[in-house]
Amino acid sequence: MMLSLSGVTKSYGNRRVLGGIDLEVTPGDSVALIGANGCGKTTTLRCIVGLARPDGGRITVGGLDVARGGARSRERIGYLPQRPAFPPTLTVRETLTVVARLRRLGPAAVDREIEGCGLAALADRSVGELSGGERQRLGLAVALLPEADLYLFDEPSANLDPYASRLLFQRARQLKRDGHALLFTTHIPADIRHLATRVALLRNGRIESEGAGAFELRRYERTLEQDIWGSDEEDNGRRADDSHMPDGRLRESLARA
Repeated sequence: MMLSLSGVTKSYGNRRVLGGIDLEVTPGDSVALIGANGCGKTTTLRCIVGLARPDGGRITVGGLDVARGGARSRERIGYLPQRPAFPPTLTVRETLTVVARLRRLGPAAVDREIEGCGLAALADRSVGELSGGERQRLGLAVALLPEADLYLFDEPSANLDPYASRLLFQRARQLKRDGHALLFTTHIPADIRHLATRVALLRNGRIESEGAGAFELRRYERTLEQDIWGSDEEDNGRRADDSHMPDGRLRESLARA
């Protein structure tokens, strides 16, 4: 088992975010972690990579307990955060070079990811000059620099244009074929179709359901589509409900919609 979470809990003050997560990811598996904003998806990834300390439960990466051997377990992880942040004055190449040295990698790894993530034209540009999508591609390159056993991607296709999305999907599919394990969060239905072998739905701090196979993946994809786009029937129903509301309640309802 490449990744195992057993009974993982996490609270911030009086707010419980994770209420006992159980999840396993095997080599060659690509798991989409989905759920509403604030349900704990990012917190789950941060606990795995050691950026947040769980209140309870156990996390292992390749059999290594994250709480006891954090540095050793992190060496086996490639991590793309939701909003990658790098020193703005460094160039793209300098940023990758710094990370490569920390990971004990040579210039060949830097050149590989500059090419593989479509950053050749940006290599000598400073990070502060990059757009949000370009910075996301740099974050992907940083995550892919080491040949890790487990990759954690937090909203990986956010801000990406079609060209960059295609690069992401190609690289992620290759990671699956090479036997690496992936766990990624998403709100984008197409990410499930192109990246996932399995879906886990996080709700109320727990994994409420899981699904694999073409039929189940399509069902979860449609769930995300419905959550994002809704339908004419729902819009008509909302308008009908609004027609019976006093003006104040109507404005409040529209503000929440």
